[in-house]
Amino acid sequence: MTRLHLIQLAGGQGLRAESGGLPPKQFRPTAQGPLFTISLKAFLSLPADVATIASLTVTVPEVWRNAVRGTLGNLSELGDVPWHLAPAGATRTQSTWNALTHLASSTPLPEDLVAIHDAARPFASVNLLERLVRAAQTQGGAVPGVPVPDTILRKNSQGQGEYLDRSRLVAVQTPQVFRWDRLHAAHAWAAENQQEFTDDGGLLAARGHDPAVVEGEDTNWKVTTDGDWRRAGPLLD
Repeated sequence: MTRLHLIQLAGGQGLRAESGGLPPKQFRPTAQGPLFTISLKAFLSLPADVATIASLTVTVPEVWRNAVRGTLGNLSELGDVPWHLAPAGATRTQSTWNALTHLASSTPLPEDLVAIHDAARPFASVNLLERLVRAAQTQGGAVPGVPVPDTILRKNSQGQGEYLDRSRLVAVQTPQVFRWDRLHAAHAWAAENQQEFTDDGGLLAARGHDPAVVEGEDTNWKVTTDGDWRRAGPLLD
């Protein structure tokens, strides 16, 4: 049976949202619980015949550590899944490395899978995670992508544009799922060489492990700005 370790990245400072004295968006309360728990509760319902949830690691700023610890301690959906907190890093790549370093202490098996998710994407479904796990089981890694609706061009240094084939472009989401051995080795290299990436799929690709791309979900959008928070409100009641 495949073992799956969950990593929830909740270290963002919410600088693109008007806080108005509110907590960072991932910790804000909703009718369904703090925002970071909503996708987490969905993932914890992953069918056992797909994978066994082996652990959860949440990256969190020090100032929110006690609050997150209290929330997870009362989260009934966790059951007996062991969970841990890791310090948030200055960047996304550093946060993920902190979580992987903590996870390494439990000695995952090389073939174990790790799912990495941005806490600010509350609407990711368990069905999406299931598709990613199945693809990663056979291909070593998988990321979700949704078609790009706009025409995209790459601007060169002369200010001219190269039009890209939209039919071959997708916008990448999380969660992203990878084999433990590949993911840990890639992040160890990035940490040693002070390399930063906008997502883990890009890092794995840079190390020669192109992930499979599975169909993402239009509903799996990221709560980034204050406008996003207002849009999310009715869906979280």
